[in-house]
Amino acid sequence: MLSAANRVARSIPALLLVTLAAGAWAAGPPQHSQTFSTIASPDINLINLRGNVIVRGWSRSFVHADYVMASPKIEIDAVSMPSRGQADKIQLMTHLLDASLHGPDAEVDYTLSVPQDSSVEIRNPEGVVRIEGLGGDLWVESVGGAIFVGDASGHVSARSIGGDIEVSSSSGNIELSSVMGNLRLLSPTSSSIHARTSSGGIVYEGSVLPTAEYVLETYSGNINVACPPSASFNLDARSVHGKVVHLLKVRRKPHHPSYSYYGNAVYGTHNHGGAVLQLTSYRGNIYIRPQSQNSSPTNTP
Repeated sequence: MLSAANRVARSIPALLLVTLAAGAWAAGPPQHSQTFSTIASPDINLINLRGNVIVRGWSRSFVHADYVMASPKIEIDAVSMPSRGQADKIQLMTHLLDASLHGPDAEVDYTLSVPQDSSVEIRNPEGVVRIEGLGGDLWVESVGGAIFVGDASGHVSARSIGGDIEVSSSSGNIELSSVMGNLRLLSPTSSSIHARTSSGGIVYEGSVLPTAEYVLETYSGNINVACPPSASFNLDARSVHGKVVHLLKVRRKPHHPSYSYYGNAVYGTHNHGGAVLQLTSYRGNIYIRPQSQNSSPTNTP
């Protein structure tokens, strides 16, 4: 039988570990890191519950991930496929060890540096997602968080119920969808843009490619389009209960019979035509204005 002194001596290491862990979390959530060797264009899949996610492209063929967890009752499930050698797929998932965690206690902030040609899929219901400098396809889904994508050259698909979505300086096809959030497209060089929101507004500010198709739709929000006076496009702008205000010279064409449904509509050609600019709102106003070289992006749809 152990003496009282021996029992105390054996309990000291365990007590010390608990005390150190509690002290570490009391000083603030610690940061953990992992690095994965990958091919030049891996698929990255991230599933989070709550927190901010930052993904940046770099020229190295590996993924470096930093995690900041709000509670010691959270762990990150990381899977590299294949498990040896250069992975072609990395999957990261937030795992709550205590199902009662909620709100800020369930937060994990991710910061990922990934190969520039990575394709990325992110599900992050609550928190900001920011992606910069990637050439692969991007797919992002949120509930209440904002989504920002910059300098992307692959296909961009972003959806959020209540969060705003902004895509800037990107050249791949763009698909944006929100229920209550605002959509912003700043300096795009994409030839295909489809953006739809119900109660939010839409801002498009930038050039218009000659053969591009831009479809912007909102139910009750306003649509603001600013493009260079030299741009050429065919304009199809319609609003049932809102105004259509165009400050560019548009040569009007006879309305299609379906236009009788719309309270206000402008159908015509600016300069030489070519691109298709289709703008639709039910209750909101539509504004098309010239963009000056020194103008800054519009902040409020």
